[in-house]
Amino acid sequence: MRHSPVPPLAANAPVLHLRFQGGQVTATGAAQAFIGHRSDPPDSSLGLYGSWSWDGTTLQAEVDPLGYFSLFVYCKGPEIAVSPSILQLLALGTDPEPDPVALAVFHRIGHFLGEGTPFRHIKVLPPAGRLVWKDGMATVTGSLPVPREQSLSRAQAVEGFIELPRMAIRRFLASWDGPIALPLSGGRDSRHILLELCHQGRKPDTVATFHQGGRYLDREVQAARALASRAGVRHALLGHPRPRLRNALRALLLTQLCADEHAQMMPMHDFLGGTHGMATLDGIGGDILTNPDDDAADFFTRARKGDFDGIARNLAAGHGRVISGSGHTGGAGAIYSPDLEEAAIARISDAIRAFEAAPDPYQAFWFWNRTRREISFVSTGILGGAAMVACPFLSPEFVELGLSLPFSVTRDQRLHDDAIAQAYPDFADIPYESGFRSQPLPRLRWARVANLLDGLRVSAMAQPDRAIAAMKQAVTSQPLRRAPADIYRLHAAFVASMSASEARRLLALEERLSGAAPKGQGVVSDVFTA
Repeated sequence: MRHSPVPPLAANAPVLHLRFQGGQVTATGAAQAFIGHRSDPPDSSLGLYGSWSWDGTTLQAEVDPLGYFSLFVYCKGPEIAVSPSILQLLALGTDPEPDPVALAVFHRIGHFLGEGTPFRHIKVLPPAGRLVWKDGMATVTGSLPVPREQSLSRAQAVEGFIELPRMAIRRFLASWDGPIALPLSGGRDSRHILLELCHQGRKPDTVATFHQGGRYLDREVQAARALASRAGVRHALLGHPRPRLRNALRALLLTQLCADEHAQMMPMHDFLGGTHGMATLDGIGGDILTNPDDDAADFFTRARKGDFDGIARNLAAGHGRVISGSGHTGGAGAIYSPDLEEAAIARISDAIRAFEAAPDPYQAFWFWNRTRREISFVSTGILGGAAMVACPFLSPEFVELGLSLPFSVTRDQRLHDDAIAQAYPDFADIPYESGFRSQPLPRLRWARVANLLDGLRVSAMAQPDRAIAAMKQAVTSQPLRRAPADIYRLHAAFVASMSASEARRLLALEERLSGAAPKGQGVVSDVFTA
């Protein structure tokens, strides 16, 4: 297994910049780079990674077959630049012109589609993406595969959901003999991974669960704790109160201004960043490939009727309801791109229609867009500082199975539950998080005051040119709920004011915020021993 952890800070990310002029190429930066994790032999399809090589004549770059690693490419006229960091590209002085419609999509569903980013001249490589640049001309190949439906029974699907992850985890264990730290939630994906590790005789050295209630355990922690106790593994709780705005800002920079999520996972990022030499496993893909979405049945029916516009509008409306505050129903789009509603809906609709021939068009769209363009930052960013990151549910065999199942097999949303119960009957009585009740937090908590004061400081740091106004926005009522209000406000400000100097300022700000954060055991609030 070839592995080169993703740099935890964008300031340390490699970058290559080429300019073709007068028949000559001026090159600055790293001529070669490999970032991520790739299985041996070199043509293996396992792993999330990006790489490039410049030999003085030709630039070649590639990403993993799923395109889940975000390798950003700036291309305009005679210039090209590549990096896993958007900010590194912009710090070169490249054109920061925004992409208004791509941003309007982001405002409505929280992530970008296809290869889009906030900036018109910066894209990511597509699945199985290959870039060749020579004499100032760039060619990009790659595609979004549309799966064919397999005629499998429910029993066959359950068997596949047991055996294929088992194979992927066996391959991982064969390539890694070092320590393992496993993020453990109250859901299915991480539970499946933990129990399979135990089944194969390689219990993780520790499992870790994040929450913000200290000794007041929420239902997810309780589910994880019950599972860890039965499995006999050390369980670390990352339960210190979290600085809300600080983590939102760090997550926004970590995801290269391409996602509105993951602030809640920054404690896991810091924990793994301080556990040197440990590998980890991420359950990315397991949920969408087993259809846990309550909207799936309605969207399946709409897709079969060709109502992709209706799916797009319902997606935008649903996201808007989640992030909107009391009295506001339009989400971020009504605030930041109100005149581009129809353009955004059309782009989302077209992205879903691309999978019209799939067994479940909505599932395929979600896997190749939201999971690929937003959730993937957990594997490559939040967990990316680990010595190695394995994603067993992204093994090619499992992806092919999940995307090709008839909707009738996944419709009841219990396929993964049944697979886990059948494979590990000794744990079948332990409920998932929904079977527990969170312990209520006291209303009077010093952490709230500390959070408020820290939010004021971070607001001024994030927007020093308008510090007073930014601090007021951090404490006054907004149309969006507080966390989304912070993220979208900062995102809009950063994109609108982007320049080489602003990109360099943000690189330095991310480094400053990261340096001030506790790492490793400093993030742990409690440890439950086996």
